[in-house]
Amino acid sequence: MKTKTPSLAYRPDIDGLRAFAVLAVVAYHAFPVTLKGGFIGVDVFFVISGYLISGIILNDLQQGTFSLWNFYSRRIRRIFPALIVVLAAVLIFGWFALFPDEYRALGKHVFGGTAFIANLLLWQEAGYFDAAAKAKPLLHLWSLGIEEQFYIVFPLLLWFCAKKHLRIATVIIVLCILSFLDNLYFMADPPVNFYNPLARAWELLAGAVLCTVMRHPAANGFSLKLGTLAGTLIDRKREKTARSLSLALALFGVILLGCALWLVRDDRPYPGWQALLPVSGTIFLIAAGPLNLINKHLLANRFAIFTGLVSYPFYLWHWVLISYAFIINGGLDASTRFSRVGLVAASFVLAVLTYLLVEKPVRFSAWARTEKIYALIIGMVVVGGVGLSVYLMDGLPERGHIFAIAKQLENSKQFVEKAGLSYANLEKGMLTYCKYTDIGADETVAIIGDSHATSAYEGIAKLGREIGYNTVLLGWIIPAGQIWNWNQDDVKNIPVVLDVLKRKKDIRKVFICTRGMLYITGVRVFLEKIPLIEMEKEKNHSVGYAPFKKSLQSYVDILREYGKEVFIISENPELTDTPRNYIDRPFNLAKKGKILDVCKVDVIKRQEKYLQLLSEIRNATIIDTIGPFCPDGKCLVFTEDGLPMYFDDDHLSPIGSDFQAERILRPYLTGEKNNANFD
Repeated sequence: MKTKTPSLAYRPDIDGLRAFAVLAVVAYHAFPVTLKGGFIGVDVFFVISGYLISGIILNDLQQGTFSLWNFYSRRIRRIFPALIVVLAAVLIFGWFALFPDEYRALGKHVFGGTAFIANLLLWQEAGYFDAAAKAKPLLHLWSLGIEEQFYIVFPLLLWFCAKKHLRIATVIIVLCILSFLDNLYFMADPPVNFYNPLARAWELLAGAVLCTVMRHPAANGFSLKLGTLAGTLIDRKREKTARSLSLALALFGVILLGCALWLVRDDRPYPGWQALLPVSGTIFLIAAGPLNLINKHLLANRFAIFTGLVSYPFYLWHWVLISYAFIINGGLDASTRFSRVGLVAASFVLAVLTYLLVEKPVRFSAWARTEKIYALIIGMVVVGGVGLSVYLMDGLPERGHIFAIAKQLENSKQFVEKAGLSYANLEKGMLTYCKYTDIGADETVAIIGDSHATSAYEGIAKLGREIGYNTVLLGWIIPAGQIWNWNQDDVKNIPVVLDVLKRKKDIRKVFICTRGMLYITGVRVFLEKIPLIEMEKEKNHSVGYAPFKKSLQSYVDILREYGKEVFIISENPELTDTPRNYIDRPFNLAKKGKILDVCKVDVIKRQEKYLQLLSEIRNATIIDTIGPFCPDGKCLVFTEDGLPMYFDDDHLSPIGSDFQAERILRPYLTGEKNNANFD
């Protein structure tokens, strides 16, 4: 009977490395300002996984006992138990805590987690370091997706190489180099590079390269294998030399990991060249073997070993708690250091309980292995099916009154519709906004402008069904668009929109709706949630009073030449926060009873320049929105029934759009009010 190779001997120092990796990641997520490079812990995990898994596969291939079923069975027993528990808990808590759009996104991510494609789904969304990523409780499953995708392909590759008698070490080294070059190629696109399994595989392959190198006997008389650089030697002198080399390697590894923690930054492309620090540091520490002072006493102490043993559930739980705290706290991080420490402590307790009550019993119980594997697969499929159902059922807004209200905060993402393109006789991609509501009338009302026009369209179109006119939305068209360089693609829409308005004789009334103050000053009201760099960017993109006025007047004059009656809807009041943060979200006791007050005096002062500009526009009817939106000195944010008038800090919700159309625009749409005076 063949004995196992030394590669598979248990190394407590590797559990210590796992502890370092998970603590670094947790510290980064809980205290990102304090430990800015902590996310490199995931790279350490990748190298460890590549090293250990390669050792298992190569050992089985060498002994002729390799089986894909056995390999994947081990992975299922290792990965599935804790993951099923965490995903189920996330879904259950989300049922009570998340708004429909949030719960819908969670359902998609739960499904992605069960299918191990989380990285591919997140690839299409915000980057890992973006602010929006904090509101994704399962963001951290991207790394699990990359690992499992690697494990689907890698065993098959090694099996094929062994069968065809190819040099496994050479194949692994070549693939590692190619993957690293792919990583460098995609540095210009950080989100793609971060989640791309091909650009990340080199980190796991680096561990595999180390494993293959260490499986061969060392040269110069050393009978060493697989990391036992301080192992059995021919004489004491060589033994002393080997131990010195082992300690030197370990010291170098510690220095590299320390440099990675303090030098690697999330504001530079990652992984890129930066990832060489944690990857190399991990390789040196593993290569140093278990007998030097650092590995033996620093990495293999009892706390490090135990933390390494529970590192997987600890990793799964910690971000779930941090992210949920962020969501419930209204998009803000846990306010105090004490609360963040509490979240970390709670996640560690959950990790220990998961390890002792779920992971260990399932992995090491005497229950028949085949039945166990099938049960775990069924459990994972069920959880994934529930997640997919939540996604397909639009986040289940019927869960309660609060969630039905929150549903009103969601904006339609469908800005271009086939009916609109057909009416305008345009191809897809020619306009940013293009919708059409056809009731068979002879007259069509057009709404043009920016994203505020899309909000106004819904209410105007609804009123048109009652009064008797068709409605078309055309955009993006904004004053001073020719010189405003925020989005050149949208600037190209302007002549297209004007051409449609010229051709369509059934369009007799045109309503211009834009976020005027933003273009004049470049400053948003919603300041506390905007990073300083973004505020400066907007200021750089401001147009200024005179150019804005000149451009707006030119649009009015052109439209009048086309025989259109022109109306300009003044800017609706903007809020100082998003309405969703003022809904009494479950579990958020801190904001119970908080009221969002927007004073009419403040709104008028804020819009003073724009109101003055509108009063100077000739040959257009200026429609005041501030008065109706702000009766009795306070502006309407919610209806008497508690329904939101806005879906974010400045865009009207469907309810707000209906209010604007019915209470403000109706006289102008019916022809009852036709003057050019600003009230």
